[in-house]
Amino acid sequence: MGQVWKEHILETTRLILRPWTTEDAEECFRNASDPLVGPPAGWKPHKDVEESRQVIRRILAVPETYAIVLKETGLPIGSIALHQDCDLAEEDDEAELGYWLGTRYWGMGIVPEAARRLLCHAFEDLKLERIWCGYYDGNEKSRRVQEKLGFRYQWTTEGLYIPQVGETRTGNVSLMTKEDWDRNKSTISVISPGYRDLWFRQMMLADPETMSYNHSWGGTIDFPRDDWKDWYDHWIEDNEGKRFYRFIADGTGAFLGEIAYHLDEKNGIHIADVIIYAPFRRKGFGALALEYLCQCAKENGISELYDDIAIDNPAISLFLSHGFSEEYRTDAIIMLKKVL
Repeated sequence: MGQVWKEHILETTRLILRPWTTEDAEECFRNASDPLVGPPAGWKPHKDVEESRQVIRRILAVPETYAIVLKETGLPIGSIALHQDCDLAEEDDEAELGYWLGTRYWGMGIVPEAARRLLCHAFEDLKLERIWCGYYDGNEKSRRVQEKLGFRYQWTTEGLYIPQVGETRTGNVSLMTKEDWDRNKSTISVISPGYRDLWFRQMMLADPETMSYNHSWGGTIDFPRDDWKDWYDHWIEDNEGKRFYRFIADGTGAFLGEIAYHLDEKNGIHIADVIIYAPFRRKGFGALALEYLCQCAKENGISELYDDIAIDNPAISLFLSHGFSEEYRTDAIIMLKKVL
């Protein structure tokens, strides 16, 4: 249709989205041969490496179709694409989003992370106005991905014949407009993270720019995977009403930072914590996150929140402008307090 799209390489925190090449055939087969991957999306598992190579040549090696590559390994683990030559995308400013992922990487937030980057590219770079997406009944993983990204359900069609698998299915269609995308980027929500989502906390705590505020206490903090279970049990599963922890996410489901408080039993006070990942700072998210934290603490029966902030931390002004007042200061910290 209309415009000609060029090849791009896109990047996220954990992923590189790049064009497929025939050198990817073995890894493509490793993932696409799994019977849990292709059939729910309407295509048969690949039979051998040569079939995967031919699929790459005929189907995947086209503009705006990307191998999802895990930075940690450099290997392709799935595919994501914007399709214009399809039934749903009837106009030049429309496309359909499609994706699949190897089963070993399910439940890690990989597809939403890749899709958010591709949607940004679609709306901001390609200037598209509408992105369609569909799933067949029974493909709950795809439905949840679309809901998490902010797609809105449009219609259901029964009796769809899928020639690639020789079956008749019920199809569901959802849509995201440029207006939806812009609105979702500017809203935030509070999310209780799953265990596998802790990669985001690990990444934040290891980032020098994000943790620059913490230089008085040593800067970056190690949070190895071996510690995740004990930490998760302590803060999320068995918090005893003494600890509260949540992620802050935007309307597309992208993680922006964390909010937390805990009971300092020695002093009998609740200490607040707000961290916004460095790439999302200076966009108003810190103020919104602090407001959410105070609201959550109040709803949980907390009457006062405190925070001991390094004397040179610029976040002091944020807390003071949101109802915190100075209790005392030392050469190193200022203790702030808010009555909720």
